[in-house]
Amino acid sequence: MKPLLTIAILILIVNALYGQASKWDPAKAGTWRLENHLPDKSFKTRNITLSASDNIAFKQNISTLAEWFRQNNRMLKTPTGYDLRALVTWVWSDYSTIMDYDYAIPCEMGFLFELFYSDGSKWKVEPPQYNFDINATYGGIDGLFFTPESIVDDGSRYDQSLSGKVDKALNNLRQYFRVYPLKESPHPGVDIYQAYRDGWQQNGKQRIVIYNPERPPYWIPVTVSEMADAHLAYYSLFQKKEIDRMLLEQLKQEIAELSPEELAAPAYAGHDSHFVLKVNGTRQGYQIMRFNPAYWDRSLPPSAIQFMAFFNENLTEDEMADQEKRNYPNYPQLFANEIKWDKVATLIMKKK
Repeated sequence: MKPLLTIAILILIVNALYGQASKWDPAKAGTWRLENHLPDKSFKTRNITLSASDNIAFKQNISTLAEWFRQNNRMLKTPTGYDLRALVTWVWSDYSTIMDYDYAIPCEMGFLFELFYSDGSKWKVEPPQYNFDINATYGGIDGLFFTPESIVDDGSRYDQSLSGKVDKALNNLRQYFRVYPLKESPHPGVDIYQAYRDGWQQNGKQRIVIYNPERPPYWIPVTVSEMADAHLAYYSLFQKKEIDRMLLEQLKQEIAELSPEELAAPAYAGHDSHFVLKVNGTRQGYQIMRFNPAYWDRSLPPSAIQFMAFFNENLTEDEMADQEKRNYPNYPQLFANEIKWDKVATLIMKKK
């Protein structure tokens, strides 16, 4: 048999087997299970210590929250065509520096739809899933606004005696993030931020924030000047390589080109000609914010759930139908469609 023909036949066989193995089975009843990986022992980071009682209480609060979603969303209560795995992971880790705007213990909760296949197998690795953040302070559109290149701490780019200052300047920059425009606040404690799609503020991606409306604003705007100062504090520490010295000079030049009025204006992401300080004060692009440390009610324990942020692809009916026709229903979107945001807002813990 000719080699090309042999290869073609093998490809057809593999495709046929894969297609058979990957055919979705929508009728099989599934089960629910919770994997809560939150720690229940005391934990110490560089500048905060959480007691075992704090962590145990938080783990219990999160388990209660997961069960609430199970009882109040059909996609979780009666899984059909998939097993539902609720997965909870901690956001902080031993390499994190807890900033002054952190207080309540943060975590991520995910609902993983482990689809059944007609051959009896199941989609276990990275299945369709819906994730949201609890008590997390990093969350606008895409998390961190400023993510510089990887830095090897070997003294080649900065004096190692400056390592502490580099960490501080970097963590300061990482507190900033972009946010979608606020579309509406349909219920007390519910804000919906919506992206633009094809120039229209309809059917775009959404960020839904659940919060305590009795507290100060959870996100606060920053000025162009604040962003400029944060960039200067960072780039000024890198002076060993010519390229770093050039970047610093370019940054200073870009700042000098900004008028006093623009420096004092709210910062927005992007600039037509700047490539170091990619920020403008002319309201072009998405606004840059940071988490407000005054939002936290510190009379509550750090185990209290005070803030949640959800994401919604907000797919159209045509997009949903197209995906189901090609493979399987978009379970994460179906889950999001059933969420009653006014009910979720009642889960934010407040003073008794």
